Amino acid sequence: MEQPRKTAVASEAPETQFVSFEVGADTFLIPIEKVVEFRTWSEPTAVPHTPDFVRGIVNIRGEIVPIYDVAARLGRGLTNAAARHVVVIVRSEDGRSVGLLVDSVTDIVNARTADMAPIPRIEGGDATPFMRGVVFVEARILGVTDVDRLVQETLPDGALQMGDESAGASAPQ
Repeated sequence: MEQPRKTAVASEAPETQFVSFEVGADTFLIPIEKVVEFRTWSEPTAVPHTPDFVRGIVNIRGEIVPIYDVAARLGRGLTNAAARHVVVIVRSEDGRSVGLLVDSVTDIVNARTADMAPIPRIEGGDATPFMRGVVFVEARILGVTDVDRLVQETLPDGALQMGDESAGASAPQ
């Protein structure tokens, strides 16, 4: 019996799946393996003395989960959260669950390895501390969120966090 011929087809390149979400007018991606679940917005319990981007905590099946406002974390101000907003529960490398408050979840994106690229170096510092790369999708370039850096309390280089109250203050003159 003759064996079927196996031919390499370009479309069989390995793909990675991402969940796309919106913050304001921008669309970002999260690797799908980081996503645990999606929840509708409900006001979390506030925790004193936390950064502005930490909206509070919620209890999800016995696990206490902090809710991070992605817009605030990106330095865009607090989200005026309403029922239309979504909380994406993600799991970080260290096993912590964290909720990410976003405007909406829009799609599942499949990307071939050839469609991915690192963030280019931008003079003047790391302008994209929470992005781990980009994906070319149709005619758009979408940033891939680095979930682990997004949920760190401080950035590895000790820089001020985006969203800190002091980050927006001007230097004394």
